[in-house]
Amino acid sequence: MFAHLVMKSLWVRRDKFLIAVIAIMLGAAMVASLLTISLDIKERMGKELRSYGANLIVLPEEGEYIDEFKPEHPAIIGFAPFLYFKAEVNAKKIDIAGTDFEAARKMNPWWRIEGELPGQQAVLAGINAAERLEIKTGDTLNVGGTSFIVSGVLDTGTPDDDRIFINFEDARQISGKSGATSIQISALGDIEEVISYLESKNYKVKKIRQVAESEKVLLDKTQLLMSLVALFVLSAASLGLLSTMITSILERSREIGLMKALGCGDNRLVAIFLAEAGVMGVAGGVFGYFVGLLLAQFIGMEIFDMQVSIKPEVFLLTLAASILVAFAGSLLPVRRALSIDPVVTLRGE
Repeated sequence: MFAHLVMKSLWVRRDKFLIAVIAIMLGAAMVASLLTISLDIKERMGKELRSYGANLIVLPEEGEYIDEFKPEHPAIIGFAPFLYFKAEVNAKKIDIAGTDFEAARKMNPWWRIEGELPGQQAVLAGINAAERLEIKTGDTLNVGGTSFIVSGVLDTGTPDDDRIFINFEDARQISGKSGATSIQISALGDIEEVISYLESKNYKVKKIRQVAESEKVLLDKTQLLMSLVALFVLSAASLGLLSTMITSILERSREIGLMKALGCGDNRLVAIFLAEAGVMGVAGGVFGYFVGLLLAQFIGMEIFDMQVSIKPEVFLLTLAASILVAFAGSLLPVRRALSIDPVVTLRGE
């Protein structure tokens, strides 16, 4: 009986019901699109920012080396070991860096290399080191008594330009050191969580502050901007519903007065109006989610040049937000309905 009464009431006032659903749908569509983009963009932006280098460095304890490093945290998407030492190169003392070239290249795609990555018995010379040693790609040089071919010249605009890079295993043999002096890490998401994980494994961890903090600020500002837009749109939808519901209450004054005169209590009356608002919220939320999904795909392709992925949690959040907006927009009209005096209303005053 209760459900029949609510549906009958909505059907009789279907024009106002439709207007209210559209208002909620527009707000829900914006929320769904922003949530979909926000969740996807945060992950993709994080991966994009990782192309600018590592954001964490793992260091050994004093006087020790890192012999083996096998992190299993899902946020760690890449790492490269480095072994730094000085050695005689063509009778000059030069800084040497031993590394895994494939891993280092993935971590630093912005490296500018004239030539190619070294293979066996080959090195990569920083541009300043190459000028100092007067060498170029294809030349041979002697590092710690071992001959190597210069496979390429590296230009980074960092202190790495003063170094000669060699294969990690060659660096261990030449230096006589057992492991890495540092490990550069690229990590997504919550950096502090990754640091806690590494420290629990007895590693000493240092943030590359300029990179890590810039990432956090940029991602947080993007999230904040999208949240504010969604909040304003939902507020507008709530005001639209409020206006529609107040008009409906005024038109139904005699009906409400008659219901009260026949013994309908305040709780029953509140339940009827909130049920109507709930139906509007669910209808607007469901339609709004699918409209928002299309809008998110359009924004993703046109602005970010990417296709956004469908996330089930967005549907639930959109539906919850729509119902909340429907209830919020109904509170004032419901109070107005409860204040109606049946005696005065039935007299026609």
